[in-house]
Amino acid sequence: MTETEFKNSILPYSRKLYPMLKRILKDEEETRDALQDLMARFWSKRMELKKCRNQQAYVITIAKNYSFDLLKRKRNISFSENGEKQFFYVKAEEINPDLKEKFEQVHKVIERLPEKYREVIRLRDIDGFSYHEIKEMTGMEVPNIRVVLSRARKKVKEEVEKIYDYEHKKQFAGKIL
Repeated sequence: MTETEFKNSILPYSRKLYPMLKRILKDEEETRDALQDLMARFWSKRMELKKCRNQQAYVITIAKNYSFDLLKRKRNISFSENGEKQFFYVKAEEINPDLKEKFEQVHKVIERLPEKYREVIRLRDIDGFSYHEIKEMTGMEVPNIRVVLSRARKKVKEEVEKIYDYEHKKQFAGKIL
């Protein structure tokens, strides 16, 4: 792939990648740095990219994974009273504690979903990709994506409701006793 081919075929993806990276990383400067690093990586792999059948899916998947890797490197690990690991992002102290707890519960539930459900709900609800873009990345048909997404959302809702219903009943029982 020549420099001109790279500029014409890969660099335009930066406009699509920027909003996704910003949503994931939540920091302007870090997003710009990540995008620059990604473009440098794509340039070094330009011969592989030339052979790729679906460049858009490849570029978006690499960018998404790279941004999640960046998040993993920057999160702090603490341990709860029962010894369970808890992950908090560096800027998490700015978030309302109740909202933070709910977010963590939803995140844990999503992590326990089957791979297909987890991937689709992340791509659609977290990363904000369209159904067509998800189709290109996963190879699933749009009606199938809608069904999987609906089931994933339903499962997350049910599991989170179970968690909070259990905690509510536990608190209520504590007040009675």
